[in-house]
Amino acid sequence: MNILITSHAHLSDGLVEAFRMFASNCPLVHSVCLGDRGVDEFRADLSKEVESLLSQGKLLIMSDLLGGTPYNESYVHAVGHPQDIKLVAGVNLPMLVEAGVLAMSLDDLDAVYEAALTAGAAGVSGATVSDEAYSPEEDDLF
Repeated sequence: MNILITSHAHLSDGLVEAFRMFASNCPLVHSVCLGDRGVDEFRADLSKEVESLLSQGKLLIMSDLLGGTPYNESYVHAVGHPQDIKLVAGVNLPMLVEAGVLAMSLDDLDAVYEAALTAGAAGVSGATVSDEAYSPEEDDLF
C-alpha cells in the first residue's frame, strides 16, 4: 500500500519532507504537485504516478483542497479504481503522520483511510488562552 499527496504548488512536497522527519525510512509516501507547468502536465504526472503505485498495491490519495484541481484529477483515478484507491481532501500533517505510520505496519486501505480522516479532523484545534494565564513579566519568548 502507498500514500500519494496531491496539492497546489509545493505543499505536498513539504508535507512529505515533514513526514520523513517522523519516519525517515518510509518509502510509502509520494507527492505530485500542480505547479506553474499547468493542468495538462499535472494530469500526466499524476496518471504516471498512480499507475506506478497501483502496480504495487492499493493507494490512498490525500489532496489539499476539496474541489481543487489536484483533488478533481485524483477523483478521476479513484472513480476508475474504487476497490484500490481511496481519496481524502484536506490533507494535513497529523493526518499524514497517522496514516503513514499505520500504512507501514498494516496493509488495509479501509483502516488507513479511516485513520486518516479521524487524525485529520482531530489534528485541527484552536488554542484558548485566558487573560489570567498571560503575564507580561513572564514573557521571555524574545
